[in-house]
Amino acid sequence: MSTSLQFLRRGPISPRLHGTLDYPLAAVLIAGPLVLNFDDDTAKAFVLVVGAAATLLALGTAWSRGIVHVVPPIVHGLADIGATIALIAAPFVLGYSDHGVATVFSIVVGAGGLGATLLTRFESDLVPAQSAAAAPAV
Repeated sequence: MSTSLQFLRRGPISPRLHGTLDYPLAAVLIAGPLVLNFDDDTAKAFVLVVGAAATLLALGTAWSRGIVHVVPPIVHGLADIGATIALIAAPFVLGYSDHGVATVFSIVVGAGGLGATLLTRFESDLVPAQSAAAAPAV
């Protein structure tokens, strides 16, 4: 692994805890725009898509809280960094910064997610038998 990605393996948050937090985060991303009645359709669509992607990532990561075990944890970490930065930048890039609720939601959830991501140890916590069972046969 590149030494530039070593920081993704040193955080105090365990893969188990991060994997557990992925599910409520995905739920917040999906429910937030609907419950808070985002005024802007672009904001609503963007956050819902990020929520759906977060759900798929949570389900597919190869650690104890994943179900399908196809996405390496380090790839999960990189996707989280990209998604959280996108959430923070989206109000300004996608043009909904004048919609207060959607803007605050995107920035707060993005910043919180980025903080959690930067504090996570992105390594598999599967026992070898689980890893072998999850690996495709060749």
